[in-house]
Amino acid sequence: MAMPNAHYQEFTQPVGKSVPRIDGRGLVTGQTKYTFDLAFPNMLVGKMLRSPHPHARILSIDTSKAEKLPGVKAIITAQDTHQIRFGSNEYFFPHTSDQMALELDKVRYVGDEIGAVAAVDEQTAEMALKLIDVKYEILPAVFDVLEAIKPGAPQIHENIRNNIALILPVNFGNVEKALKESDYVHEDQFFTHSAAHCCLEPHVCIGQWEDCSDKITLWVSTQAPFKIREALAKCLKKELNAVRVIKLPTGGGFGGKLEMLPMDFAACLLSKKAGGLPVKICYSREEEFSFSRRKHAMHYKLKSGVKKDGTLMAISGEIFADGGAYCSYGPTVLAAAMMRIFMVYKIQHFRITGYRVYTNTPISGAIRGFGGVQSGFSIESHMDLLARGIGMDPVEFRLKNITTANMVTTNKMILSTNGLRECIEKATQESNWKGKWSKQKHLSRGIGIGIAADVMGSKMYKAHESAGSIIKIEDDGSVYLFTGAADTGQGSNTVLSQIAAQELGVSYNRIRCTSADTEITPFDTGSFASRVTFISGNATLLAARDAKNQILNIVAEEYKMDPENLSLEAEKVINKKDNSVIITFDKALQLCYSFKYGRQIIGRGSYNPKTTPVDFRTGEGNVSGSYGFEAQIAEVEVNKETGEVKLLKIWDAHDIGKAINPQSVKGQIEGSITMGIGFTFTEDLKLKDGRVVNPNFANYRIPRSVEIPPIESILIETNDPQGPFGAKGMGEAALLPTSAAIANAIDDAIGVRIKDLPITPEKILRALREKEKTEIKDKKEREL
Repeated sequence: MAMPNAHYQEFTQPVGKSVPRIDGRGLVTGQTKYTFDLAFPNMLVGKMLRSPHPHARILSIDTSKAEKLPGVKAIITAQDTHQIRFGSNEYFFPHTSDQMALELDKVRYVGDEIGAVAAVDEQTAEMALKLIDVKYEILPAVFDVLEAIKPGAPQIHENIRNNIALILPVNFGNVEKALKESDYVHEDQFFTHSAAHCCLEPHVCIGQWEDCSDKITLWVSTQAPFKIREALAKCLKKELNAVRVIKLPTGGGFGGKLEMLPMDFAACLLSKKAGGLPVKICYSREEEFSFSRRKHAMHYKLKSGVKKDGTLMAISGEIFADGGAYCSYGPTVLAAAMMRIFMVYKIQHFRITGYRVYTNTPISGAIRGFGGVQSGFSIESHMDLLARGIGMDPVEFRLKNITTANMVTTNKMILSTNGLRECIEKATQESNWKGKWSKQKHLSRGIGIGIAADVMGSKMYKAHESAGSIIKIEDDGSVYLFTGAADTGQGSNTVLSQIAAQELGVSYNRIRCTSADTEITPFDTGSFASRVTFISGNATLLAARDAKNQILNIVAEEYKMDPENLSLEAEKVINKKDNSVIITFDKALQLCYSFKYGRQIIGRGSYNPKTTPVDFRTGEGNVSGSYGFEAQIAEVEVNKETGEVKLLKIWDAHDIGKAINPQSVKGQIEGSITMGIGFTFTEDLKLKDGRVVNPNFANYRIPRSVEIPPIESILIETNDPQGPFGAKGMGEAALLPTSAAIANAIDDAIGVRIKDLPITPEKILRALREKEKTEIKDKKEREL
């Protein structure tokens, strides 16, 4: 029997509309169940045993006292494992698989995992950890990236010379010749600090290894369930079909939940040793800050040349990235930090070498922006200084040198649609740039710009970058979408449901979405690199098209028509020749499942973007199927007495291709900018002797809502031919230029340049004092 139609008259063309989130009611009422909320009969509590030393050799581990403690059900060390190393960039960089699930011989940072316990409750588990006797030989440690590469520095990993895990040289054209031909050459150094992800939900998982089936199940808060499955299967020496990873609703990821952590491995192995009982491990807030992943601190050295007319001639330099104790996503982060500039600027002569360096500090990994935040601050600050050096408006300088649509960059990126010029023009128009820039110094007010570009996925992890979707339509008209994409709070389940409904020609209210379960849903590499709307969205569109065509073929057969003349729109099958209604969607489904036809409607879609992997020997490669662009302008007011900076407003113009859900797009932009504001001013993960000293929200300050200025989001729709309904991804780009736009605005306001983040009142006051001394000295020299 067909379902009543009245409920499905709303949102029959949902693309471009701010429809309610598919999971919204559960989120706002508190009914959504996160991993921590799950409870199973006889579930145990797991805890990780960690090194208290930044660098030491493990001499022995004695667990005998802990094993005798009542309530302890399992203890594991490296001796219980296959001692297999894993990593996140091993496809292109096999040598970067450098971490064990539990370390065997040596620890390399405070918090390095060497064992785990499972007990009946948290108190017993913590007591058991204290009873484990570990003897160490303390080794010299190194905490600074520039100290780590010096000859004679402590060697963190065997066979790694000067602690340099990776060297990436990118060299195009003739830099020396171009610099000589430049009218103005400028050199800079910039420093960016480390920061934390600050997900409100800490890392948490539940592992179960069933005795009866020898099957492993992991319930986990993650951005990449298929990637975790792959790493688990490798380290446990199991086939992929023996491991099931189920991503539950996730309270934020921002890159920190993109890979398997030792806790995921430990929960599963502890379960096996405990006879198949499930084991839950949840990080405390201190563990989350100290032992998960963090942003790479980076040191940029840049030297560039320009002509008097503003033509950018050459860029050269070096990047030193503090990678911490293991590689994680370090190679990708470093590559992204170096190569994003080609998306933004037309540059023929380029030579920058990147170094990803080991230190005895917590592991640096992926975080929203993938190196683009650090490079955004450094490059965009440097561009402003180049423009000022030749007396040119920073906006005019950028407009002269930016990339355009339908061009191939020096490193072989293919830019089809490119709304960067329109983004700059719209942002400057809305902010009254011409009326404000360099005209508000008497008020200690200034305005600054930063521009950026980002990928829609990245072929840097596997041989393919594909995603799959399945759409099942049942005889009552129910539509089920199965996608491997991971919704981590950004609303991808909603957007994919909108795409499915639009292509099917049915109401958005019909769609039910099941996502990110490695045993049920098709493969998807994960939620990162702004890829889900573009890649998973295309897979969903293809699956919906396949299902739609199956329905139309049956209707055509029944009514003896050409299926090419039929379409499904607004819950009706339409004859395209005269726009007449042939049959309703519900009646069409009854026909499909009738005695005469009895055909199940199951649509399948797979999408792999037309990209090429980066050749890391040359830096060439079209890593993304499309590219997004944006311009951001910040206006500030600086108190010269206190050094405090007040953000007055931020304008963000963003080339998003097509806004599938405008409200979600603006939410992503505002969230990214808020993260950028925090990184610029207050968020600073402080280390002393390799230990995080501010591992809580009392001492690690994230922006509060009252501290966020008005944000004006300007959506530029370029309708990318590769994207689903013209859409591009846009989850990260708005974060990339924020720090630079603010730093450039401060320079415009009071004439001082801050080159090391975070920007603090103390740094501004110090810069003002130095400026005053320089002005007095210059005045005396002129008088002489």
